[in-house]
Amino acid sequence: MHEAGLLAAAVAEALAAGGLEGSTGPGTSGARPVSFEIIVRDPIHISPESARMHAELALLARGLGDVEISVIADPVVCLLCEVSNQVSSEHPFCAECGWPLPDKGGHQIEAVMRWA
Repeated sequence: MHEAGLLAAAVAEALAAGGLEGSTGPGTSGARPVSFEIIVRDPIHISPESARMHAELALLARGLGDVEISVIADPVVCLLCEVSNQVSSEHPFCAECGWPLPDKGGHQIEAVMRWA
């Protein structure tokens, strides 16, 4: 359940990078975030559905429940047959050959906040 911590930190970092303190965002005073994009780089270890839920909770806790959230999951390429797979953490195997898909390593998510 490390998604909760990852997404809480991603929301906090995105808001801080945009300068949100109270109601001030990038550019002009009063700017508010309008969308939050999450890119799941390692869908074997991070469920996109869980990432969305935890982002919703983190934004709601900051009074930003109206911010649109989009989640994109990177495909994982099988090392054996080189097929690109859209995977779930529940079934981390190649759809073509059944081989276990590799751990992608590195950052598990990336997040971008868009402002009005």
